Amino acid sequence: MMAETFDPKEEGRRIASEYLSKRGWARERRRSLDRQVNPGFQREEFEEKERQCDRTEEDAETLFSGKVELYRKDGSSQAKAVLWSIVDILGRRTDLGFFAKRIIDRLKRELELF
Repeated sequence: MMAETFDPKEEGRRIASEYLSKRGWARERRRSLDRQVNPGFQREEFEEKERQCDRTEEDAETLFSGKVELYRKDGSSQAKAVLWSIVDILGRRTDLGFFAKRIIDRLKRELELF
């Protein structure tokens, strides 16, 4: 069986896509909830669904942060290529979460040094 070759650009694309997918799902779910007409007696149910959206967004940020940190600490040329790929995909987007924006800004600063 032949071992798969590691493609840093594809790995960066996969990480960015996974983040955007999770975040997009949560945002779309929230939009759907906002369009619903909810009677007052269903308020607790609505709030729980809102909290689920919040948790999904937080999970996306946490997972993204963890994967980026893994490659930041690696320091190899392949790890830097993964980070460049992530910055290339997410660097110009305006729909990122708070922590993802900070992570991308930090990566931009760090990668300019290399």
